[in-house]
Amino acid sequence: MKTGLIVLVTLLGFNLSAHGAPAPLQGTRLNDLRLLPVQSGGRVKPFDEFARETLLAITGSRTYGSFDPSEAMVSMMVDPKGWADERIIRISVPEVNQQLLLEPGRKMFSPNELFASNAFLQYAEGIRSGGKSAEQVTGTGINAVSGKKDPRGEELRRVVDRVERFQAIVTGAVWTLTPPAGSDTDAPWKTFAEGMVNSSPQVQAAGSMLKCYLERQSDCFQEKAAALRDSVEKSVPGFSAIETKLKAEVWYNRLRPFLQAMIFYLFAGLFWLFASRHAFPRMMAKFLTFSAVFLHVLGFALRSYVAERPPVTNMYESIIWVSLGVMVFSFLLYRRNRQVVLMSTACLLAGFSLFAGDAAPLVMDPTIRPLVPVLRSNYWLTIHVLTITLSYGAFMLAMGISNVSLFQFVKIARSGDSPELSQRVASLNQLSYRALMFGTVLLAAGTILGGVWADYSWGRFWGWDPKEVWALIALLAYMAVLHGRYAGWVGRFALPLWTVICFSTVVMAWYGVNFVLGAGLHSYGFSTGGQAFVACFLLAQTVFCLVVAWVHKRGVAAPAAGA
Repeated sequence: MKTGLIVLVTLLGFNLSAHGAPAPLQGTRLNDLRLLPVQSGGRVKPFDEFARETLLAITGSRTYGSFDPSEAMVSMMVDPKGWADERIIRISVPEVNQQLLLEPGRKMFSPNELFASNAFLQYAEGIRSGGKSAEQVTGTGINAVSGKKDPRGEELRRVVDRVERFQAIVTGAVWTLTPPAGSDTDAPWKTFAEGMVNSSPQVQAAGSMLKCYLERQSDCFQEKAAALRDSVEKSVPGFSAIETKLKAEVWYNRLRPFLQAMIFYLFAGLFWLFASRHAFPRMMAKFLTFSAVFLHVLGFALRSYVAERPPVTNMYESIIWVSLGVMVFSFLLYRRNRQVVLMSTACLLAGFSLFAGDAAPLVMDPTIRPLVPVLRSNYWLTIHVLTITLSYGAFMLAMGISNVSLFQFVKIARSGDSPELSQRVASLNQLSYRALMFGTVLLAAGTILGGVWADYSWGRFWGWDPKEVWALIALLAYMAVLHGRYAGWVGRFALPLWTVICFSTVVMAWYGVNFVLGAGLHSYGFSTGGQAFVACFLLAQTVFCLVVAWVHKRGVAAPAAGA
């Protein structure tokens, strides 16, 4: 690793001399470049997606400044000096700055700043040597001495990966350009760097395109990009079978349907608040809601088409599905109980969920990846994962409605009970109860189906895996609430209170097992990040419940004391 970095430093002419900042080539149409087929991450994808994934890996974002992602990749290859001075390498853990003797408080650094750090080169060598550095950090981010997760070590590993990725981009080592000569669609493609040794028509066409970009000739660049795309497409085995998918993926990336749906949901939620009083807000709320759902379904369908599977294999994809489930259950309940507060709550929940998925791409990676072997069954993936995550949508809706119901008890404590407030609480509790029934049935079915799939994949129905345990805990918690309500043990105040509290078990089963515990056979879903935000959400919910319970208790005790 250290040797590789030294080679790159030499390639870049590491002298920290002034160099103009990279800038996009004005007036350039990039459609041919975006649609250029590339083999990466176990599948053939458009250059547009490859560029977005690369930028995400290096910078923590799928875009960079005013650059189109595809053009940014080309610019890096023809202007490595300029990009080596750009602050494109993200460091998210402050302790890493201190460890590498870098400026504290900053999150973005240029490759040259890291190349100039002997501490970085030392730790990079240590990480790549399997944890033999002074800090004993392994390549997996696990402390070699304690055997526990080390956030600083994980981030160090990521920083080294980001620098290596930049190195591979500017040298052409990751741009797979030349398809195999035979008919094997799974055979590896040759990279641009390999083609520099054994030239091919695609490498020659790419070289001509890069030369035009270096000379800032827009028309020439567009012409050579079209020629390169045509050359690669003619050489891809079975290209006609994937041509439509490549175009669909580029359209999906540029449309960003979930971002647009998020905006429509949030505005719809606000308009629904006034829909019961005026006709215009009601009309706008319905239009925005249906527009948001249309975009949501369109994005889900496009992602399913490109991935050739249900998109529910990671946290990002499950948030997309769960937020859509919130809307599905809200429509079902709204047909019988036309309460605008239901639709307002559902739209805001769906909007904020999509915002959470879009705001943290490093935590919830939006990249479309091939399935790990244990998940390569669209049948079980559909009936188990879709079912159990759909239950989370019902529970999220119930949680949102219950929060609104608890707020009504604050009003009751302040101004006293009234027939209007009592009727409102009863209606909200009924909606929450219906949503809980949907969720509990789906969670029970999904847990049982998961056991059947586990027997099929791992040879046992139940093994007390953390994911299985927390799914069971969530199921038992909600069943206790439902049975308590049916038996009369859970009253009109306790139902929304316990519904909100029980959602923490869903958070643990959905997020906590993968992002906090990181243990068990469901390792394909493990990741890190976001703990602070999730902890703040749970803390806020806990404090809200405690405050409302205290206010409610005082409100109940006051009339009794007066009597």
